[in-house]
Amino acid sequence: MSTEWPLRQDPEGPVIIALALVNDPDALGFVVLDDEDDWFISDGTELSDDVLVNRESFGKMSLREAVELLPQLGALADLPTGMAADWDPERRTWLLSSVTGSDDEDEDVRLLAQRRAAWKYEGSPDDEAQISSGLTEIPTGPQQPVRAVRQVVREQDGTWLFVGFEVPEAEDFEVEGLELEHVANLYPDVRSVLKAAPGQVYDRATPDSDWELVEG
Repeated sequence: MSTEWPLRQDPEGPVIIALALVNDPDALGFVVLDDEDDWFISDGTELSDDVLVNRESFGKMSLREAVELLPQLGALADLPTGMAADWDPERRTWLLSSVTGSDDEDEDVRLLAQRRAAWKYEGSPDDEAQISSGLTEIPTGPQQPVRAVRQVVREQDGTWLFVGFEVPEAEDFEVEGLELEHVANLYPDVRSVLKAAPGQVYDRATPDSDWELVEG
């Protein structure tokens, strides 16, 4: 692992980690970064309502120790809070998703109200946006494809579609659903076109090009 600390969080801060991973790091299943920017690292086991069961399955260590054990965590430096990442061991790739809801409904309502009040763009931060599948993946291998948005579409019904440069033009592609705010935090350069009205399409030729309104 590089001597430069890869994550934004305090390396000495505590994380909750599945005890099974201490003896078998290859059993990594998924991670969650909660709304407080704290890590939960699992072998696939979910937290239980039973405190005793959780104590048997999970423990705490510093984030630095977790990264030493699981260096692929370093690729999640830009993961927004409120997101999860499933680990694909064969492809050495993280698969991102938005976390929806928790066991504390009152807290969920409070946090959502805060997010909506702070949102400065069209739509709502918790709107589900469609995003090309490649943009929801973070590879950790030596080959690092370009991860950037090529096209932003605001459909007539107000929903959003984000297409990455990994998708050849005029070809079909698969999409995943992420919350709109998570897309904006993963790819901050789309924020300037989140003013789009229904029916508008913005495009750009390269990741460094300016956005152009090409439809609507």
